[in-house]
Amino acid sequence: MPTFQFSEWLILLIGTCVLLFCLIPVAARGMHGLRPLAWAYALIMFCNGLAHILFSILGHTVAAVTFPRPAPGFYSSPFLLAASVWLMIRLRRTARVDFQLPSGN
Repeated sequence: MPTFQFSEWLILLIGTCVLLFCLIPVAARGMHGLRPLAWAYALIMFCNGLAHILFSILGHTVAAVTFPRPAPGFYSSPFLLAASVWLMIRLRRTARVDFQLPSGN
């Protein structure tokens, strides 16, 4: 895992947010190619939220990194979990159905 200084991390985070913000019009038009990216993003957010909660419960990530209090990101992890579940639900509801149900005839 690469280590980042705070300024590098912040620039990368801001750049990612700007890129995602620029994709809003494309996503609003329903571009089918963005769906796999949205699923990947939702799964990453969900795992990240679970990891923050798990690390707070365990009190450490690896043996050398311990937390005397809740891990960083613990208090925002419920919002991450809720947002990722909401995105997954929306993706399932808006999925294109490619098959026909049999008619009763």
